[in-house]
Amino acid sequence: MGTQSLTESLLADSQIADLYQRATQSQFLRLGGQGRLSRGTLSAWLSQDRLYALAYVRFIGGLVSRVTFPTQVDAKGTSATLQWRILTLLQGCLAGITKELQFFEETARSYDLDLAAVGPGERGFGPNATTQGYIDLFDSFAAKPRQEEERTLFEGLVVLWATEQAYFTAWSYAKQHSSQDADFEKDSDGGALRKHLIPNWTSRPFQEFVSEIRECVDAYAENLTGEDNVDARFVTAAAMTKKVFVLEEGFWPVVGEDEEGAA
Repeated sequence: MGTQSLTESLLADSQIADLYQRATQSQFLRLGGQGRLSRGTLSAWLSQDRLYALAYVRFIGGLVSRVTFPTQVDAKGTSATLQWRILTLLQGCLAGITKELQFFEETARSYDLDLAAVGPGERGFGPNATTQGYIDLFDSFAAKPRQEEERTLFEGLVVLWATEQAYFTAWSYAKQHSSQDADFEKDSDGGALRKHLIPNWTSRPFQEFVSEIRECVDAYAENLTGEDNVDARFVTAAAMTKKVFVLEEGFWPVVGEDEEGAA
């Protein structure tokens, strides 16, 4: 892998690069950036994203339980150690997702969105197949996992990076398709996406948050002992990344060009 970091190597892999593009460039995102998604379509998707966020809380809790701290006091202080840096990152994840859940509710109230909307083909409200896939993946990192072989902190950090990296890139793609027209009230969703949601998910703080995850993943990978483990680490990380990108592609609803004005 040369001098590339782990995350650089992952995104440079041809199979992963193809999955990444499909996961971050969908018709749903393009129409969303153009203000052409209806309230009904946005409600159905946002209700699933909220269920994802609730499972994310348990996922982060599981990662916190996997952080191991050195018993010796570092001469440079606790903030200088990678373990404490990761814990600080995970604290930020919990604070961020709590704020996000509140943001969902506020936006839903402001734009008459239904956070219990039932998507096409669904009989009742609950996680669809893709959201359930994310829930199962997140819950496999629970503090008391159900499976015999426990997931590692390394795997969890890779999953965290892949999910947030894909999310930021996806909404950046949507933003690229947004016009300069600031009259958001004419949007099919009343402006919820272009005025509030997209700016939130493409902001500088969110970009910096994703960068911090990437740096922690790369640093943690470098600190895992033994050069002989480089290939094994890549294989493990690639499997987790592919799984996330496949889920992310399915997370975006299938919509047609006639979406504009739909109920």
